[in-house]
Amino acid sequence: MEKVIILDGYIDEPSCLGVSPYISPHVRYIYGALLLGGIKPEKVEYLTADQARENLPVGDWLIVLGGTTVPGRYLGGRPLSLKEMQEIAKENPSPEKWLLGPVVEAGLKPQGYNFYAGEEMVKAVLAKLKKTVDFSTDLLKKVAGLGAGLIRNHPRFPFVVVELETYRGCLRPSHCLFCSEAFRKFRYVRPVEDILEEVENLVLCGARYFRLGCQPDLLSYEDGKKNTLERLYSGIREKAPELKVLHLDNVEPGTIFRRPDAEDLLKVITKYNTPGDIASFGLESADINVIKANNIGVTPGQCKKAVEIVNRIGGFREEGLPKLLPGLNFLHGLQGESEKTMELNLAYLRELVEEGFLLRRINIRQVITHRGYEKKKISKGLFEKYKETINQEINRPMLQKVFPRGMIFPEVIPEKMEGDLTFGRPLGTYPVRIGIPGSRDLFKPIKVKIIDHGFRSITGIQYPFNINQATREELLALPGIGKKRAASLILQRPFLDINDMKNSVEKDLVEILKDLIDCF
Repeated sequence: MEKVIILDGYIDEPSCLGVSPYISPHVRYIYGALLLGGIKPEKVEYLTADQARENLPVGDWLIVLGGTTVPGRYLGGRPLSLKEMQEIAKENPSPEKWLLGPVVEAGLKPQGYNFYAGEEMVKAVLAKLKKTVDFSTDLLKKVAGLGAGLIRNHPRFPFVVVELETYRGCLRPSHCLFCSEAFRKFRYVRPVEDILEEVENLVLCGARYFRLGCQPDLLSYEDGKKNTLERLYSGIREKAPELKVLHLDNVEPGTIFRRPDAEDLLKVITKYNTPGDIASFGLESADINVIKANNIGVTPGQCKKAVEIVNRIGGFREEGLPKLLPGLNFLHGLQGESEKTMELNLAYLRELVEEGFLLRRINIRQVITHRGYEKKKISKGLFEKYKETINQEINRPMLQKVFPRGMIFPEVIPEKMEGDLTFGRPLGTYPVRIGIPGSRDLFKPIKVKIIDHGFRSITGIQYPFNINQATREELLALPGIGKKRAASLILQRPFLDINDMKNSVEKDLVEILKDLIDCF
């Protein structure tokens, strides 16, 4: 075989995120299976969905991975759509075309491909290469180790967040009716030692950012045993002593509510994780009718208790950031929903705020339907008004509390230019979007100091902030600085120090700026 193309069309499912700058374990397993089957690394070309839109090479074998089974908005990359997958099958002349991943599990099968999902991906790749094996966690260990080197081919390397899989499939005996996790049921658990060996291989390949994101509920890994979780976290720290991020994704709030040892498990996480971590809670609705109609596994009261516990255990700050906070997901268009549902959700959020709890992230989304689930129609006008109310009453005040003015992010990756702003994010789990005035080199890390807050994002200036070197765009972004004051500052500088400024500009302007200026 002369050439194999791996097209990472990005995946986003309830238990895994693989949209740039995140890289999924699925695509690394595929690469590892190719190598295990005898394909030489130089015969494999890896590219992302964003790269493929510019140019998709031809090979003897085109392997496309894709599927977004949860709604999402993305800054770092755009997943392949079903239409794009269909166009690739029709237009790319590669003789062998495979489509793998969540898109197949969701029952979507555009013409022109062979289809595989779940662990069948690895078995099928090896079978194609005339290496017949039974699937096992030992096989997964081999392909995960061999596949680690793929991260070096990612266009964002070394600023890539590596998703680590602990187990696959939902452990609940019956599933939420709308959720794509129900397609795969429970599959397998990866031993701690296997995950640590994979981390060791990834570190040798340059990985420094890790997320235990590929499971529905981290606290249920290996039956939620404290010593197992401690071995996992401490082991990752030992294998990756220079890591910059160790975060998680999914935690089932019902697990925290029901388990008497949940606080001990959370203490293990906050002992070893890096600051800014988020435990994402899939409450989905504060309307008990919706919860019952969709077999959702947690009630609003149970979720509130979980919010309280995570705040108490993880709400302390390290390097300026809360160590671990809850995030809440609300999903609309579910069966059992009515106009009252939005009122109940809003009342629930207000109650959490009044009681002083911090939420790092609130996701308000509409369900993506799969395999016959009938989406409930909702009023677009009411939905937009509802989101606006949450932005004004909840999101902005919450951002002000979590990321206070003057807080410094040591590493922000600029990702996109929009007008006079560069948008970037710190790497990690559900990172906050930061607008930085002026033009910045994309994908070159900078330090940022927070100066203002929006509804879903915050504004920051490059740190340290030198008033004598600040651009007009940076000055205009400062609170209380308009065009006239910005022009005045530019005309009167350079300033020697804060006292020199007091002699040159209005006293109230000095008061505004003194806490933001780091040097002259």
